[in-house]
Amino acid sequence: MRTNINKKIAVIGGSGFLGKSLLKLLVNENAEIILFTRKKNYQKTLNKIFPDRDIKCIHWNINNLNIIEENIKNVESIINLCGILFENKSGDFFRVHKDIPAFLGKISSKNKIKTLIHVSALGVSKNSESKYSRSKAEGENQLLEHFPNGTILRPSLLYGKGDNFFGQFSDMTKISPFLPVISRSTKFQPVFVDDVAKAIIKLLNDKKNKDNIFELAGDSIYSFEELLKILLEIKNIKRLLVPLNPKLMMIPAFFLQNLPNPPFTVDQMILLKTDNILKNGLPGLKDLGIKISDMQTELLKIYK
Repeated sequence: MRTNINKKIAVIGGSGFLGKSLLKLLVNENAEIILFTRKKNYQKTLNKIFPDRDIKCIHWNINNLNIIEENIKNVESIINLCGILFENKSGDFFRVHKDIPAFLGKISSKNKIKTLIHVSALGVSKNSESKYSRSKAEGENQLLEHFPNGTILRPSLLYGKGDNFFGQFSDMTKISPFLPVISRSTKFQPVFVDDVAKAIIKLLNDKKNKDNIFELAGDSIYSFEELLKILLEIKNIKRLLVPLNPKLMMIPAFFLQNLPNPPFTVDQMILLKTDNILKNGLPGLKDLGIKISDMQTELLKIYK
């Protein structure tokens, strides 16, 4: 998939799971890339991954957003991938998911940025009990309020090498004879990380796009339990699946969420009350001309 973008592009939060997949596609285009990351000394890592490409890496954090505006001169496109799965301190969800998109919307309008793409999440709602979901929804609204031509991508559960779902449970199988099935009936519509990265590339080059919001998901819907069974089948191992009620898991989650890298949090238990599937009839991968990857085929490449 080569589109010869030939643009100067700023990627905010590009050192994460989706960012690594996107960078692999961007370096194959004729694009000059500026990567903003909260990881210190990430330039050395970039130089090892892409030794033949000069990607400029800038360290930043939520307390120095102005460094972004100072380094986007002559940038045509901004891609925001910033997101967190848990809070280290109260208010982090809104600082990352709302304040950053609002800021990017403002500076994009001020600096006449042509394209602003913001990656949100499927199923977000300003009325949700979950702070993660509410903060994501408010971030979308803030971005479009300040930059009406912005594009929002809402991916479902992302999978691929190093993801937060299959990767975490795969690691768990190495040390545990059982796997916890939290809310066994909750539905998901997983999407391959490379398909989402392709969608971003497509939108960078699509001057005719008039849609503001895309919802990205795979072709198939699975329950939490079915996803774990697929993983075990692909790895050709047996583990006992132990059903757990999200309401009961609120108690250990209340204490575990105070760890530096908690296995699960109260907010995540709240999210599991709601299916994470397509239901709004918005444009998606097929509308962008992207062939949806088969989940089991891709997982076989990773875990066989």
